[in-house]
Amino acid sequence: MGELWMVMLARREMVLATGAGFLLPAWARAASSASLRAQTLVIAVASDPVGLEPAVNRAEPIGSEIILNVFDTLVAWGDASQTMPEPRLARSWTVSPDGCVTTFQLRTDVSFHDGTACDAEAVKFSLDRSLTHNSYTRASLDAVQAVTVTGRWIVEIRLSRPIPFLLTLLAQPQAAIVSPTAVRSMGAAFANTPVGSGPFRICHYDPDVSLILDAVPTYFRGAPGMRRIVYLVIADASTRRLMLENGDIDICQQNGQLSALPMEDLKAYRRNPAIQVIEAPSQIMRQLEFNNRAAGGPTRDLRVRRAMALAVDYDGLIDGVMDGTVDRAYGPLPSSNWAYDPTMERTAFHYDPVQARRLLREAGYAPGSIHLTLYTFQGSLWATVATFLQANFAAVGLDVRIEQVEFPSLRTIQTGGHFEVALDGREAWYNDPDAHITIGYLSSLADTAMTFRMPPDRALDGLILEAQSCPDPVRRKALYGEIQHRIMDRVPGIYLFSNRVIVFARADIRGLKLSGAPPLTEYRSVHRDPAAGTGP
Repeated sequence: MGELWMVMLARREMVLATGAGFLLPAWARAASSASLRAQTLVIAVASDPVGLEPAVNRAEPIGSEIILNVFDTLVAWGDASQTMPEPRLARSWTVSPDGCVTTFQLRTDVSFHDGTACDAEAVKFSLDRSLTHNSYTRASLDAVQAVTVTGRWIVEIRLSRPIPFLLTLLAQPQAAIVSPTAVRSMGAAFANTPVGSGPFRICHYDPDVSLILDAVPTYFRGAPGMRRIVYLVIADASTRRLMLENGDIDICQQNGQLSALPMEDLKAYRRNPAIQVIEAPSQIMRQLEFNNRAAGGPTRDLRVRRAMALAVDYDGLIDGVMDGTVDRAYGPLPSSNWAYDPTMERTAFHYDPVQARRLLREAGYAPGSIHLTLYTFQGSLWATVATFLQANFAAVGLDVRIEQVEFPSLRTIQTGGHFEVALDGREAWYNDPDAHITIGYLSSLADTAMTFRMPPDRALDGLILEAQSCPDPVRRKALYGEIQHRIMDRVPGIYLFSNRVIVFARADIRGLKLSGAPPLTEYRSVHRDPAAGTGP
């Protein structure tokens, strides 16, 4: 196997060494030994990791993943199959009868990488700090009234209202627990070299080039399977592919699938025995949204919206265009969500262009008389989907023009209500129906980002708020079942598909567990299998 990753780092170091000559850093010289390379996990990412510490992270994917490997949270997700987070820093917890007070009993054997004890004071310090400085944390944990230390290893979180999914919110990277000692002593430097209690510590960070994590052999859950993780920033997809095929990198993440399709890579890798294609269901949704608060326009007519939903060739989109790399979305929740109602598959729209044309005639629209602009994000994924839909709509007599705009501009168009149809997506950061339903369909949030701009609806709004705070899981699931059907009756959008989390890895990599929400990976259990015969 080649050492291209080392060469790339060395080249960048040479560029940065202005006038002083080229000196390969000590960590790189050490890593050049074959034995350390075998114990090093090299991960290619498309962009620089930003948001490395919880108080500034706003769900940036790479930075969030690094947080989950450097820090611990009170509770955490094990893998995509779990329906509830598992204990992590919290050994156990109790919830008051009214659901407003959760008391956590902490582990007593955990220290931060700087030796500071990870106790209740550290938990309070971390959560208060993130709630103060991080707008994302304030939005998701807005019901938190107080974090109180009631003993060295006991901390209490008091809420203004019950949040049945509080644990899922506390499993997010933004709720990770930081070393108070390091925050106070390091000042601004904490942002790039934060100190946690996780299985890895940050060893070296060279912005836009690489980030090195070293294993913590004394980690309380057991030593990581690899001694070192190297994140390499490689913007060019063809270079990432070449390096993975050559064995210069071990894992190639597909965060880019949010805007681009790795179809060619998928086809090539599935035929390559040296590479694994690992997939897991996610909470990511892709849909066409109608402006449900528009004052006029043909899509105000329910028959037109139904006709457009019937015009879409869902099987052709998923199996043909997307080559089976996504799952069909049958309603407002992905089928991997715990509250998903399977009966949605019977009531969802299916491809029926004849029925679509009939509905348009009933609504009084002759072929070619409806002209729409379909707004969408930039990127090959969105362009491909938009073009496919454009052809579907043309087949039933709708004239649709595609306009791709940059992310900030599209959000401005949507929140301002200056559109009739738009392609959009939702990447839920916690595995609860609230992440889709409340934000997307509560009418009081209609003018904010990532909503369907729903008109006031007392009955639907009441159900959404009741489901959001219902402490009984059985009753809560039943409420979300009713909500899914009520939303579908209104046809606020056309639900297309849910992306799978996709990771490409060398065949000798074992122990990789993918999480669907958030779609981030912990690497403590990852190790190399020499018997696979494809490693370094």
